[in-house]
Amino acid sequence: MINELERRLAGAPERGTLMHLATLRADGSPALCNVRCHATFAPDRLYFVAHRDRRYARDLRTDIRVAGSILTPDRAGSSAAESLTFTGTARELPEDAQIPGHPVRLSPGERVYRLDVSEWTLFDPDRLDHEPRVIPASP
Repeated sequence: MINELERRLAGAPERGTLMHLATLRADGSPALCNVRCHATFAPDRLYFVAHRDRRYARDLRTDIRVAGSILTPDRAGSSAAESLTFTGTARELPEDAQIPGHPVRLSPGERVYRLDVSEWTLFDPDRLDHEPRVIPASP
């Protein structure tokens, strides 16, 4: 099933894909933010850059559990889009860390974060009458 995930996320950064990331605050309440991401597979990981002072970055220092979604617009520019959700854990990487295969230039205070996906859920826009497919992530 990795091929299906890779197909859905292929070229996502070039198309401006945004990841909707849910974190948990210290009091247990949920928070939602939007960040750009880069995906790698086997193991399944999502990488993003954030300033250490952002609320969601502070949330991750308290509780690493996350969930979220990625919506990728159709390549041909039509109104069709593909969507998937995920659960996992995320953590700040060391100060000199980079995103594999996707070098970034960090501003002062920014860090790379790695999200280890534990489960994907794929939604088929052409098969709305079917249950979404739940896929365990590749370790």
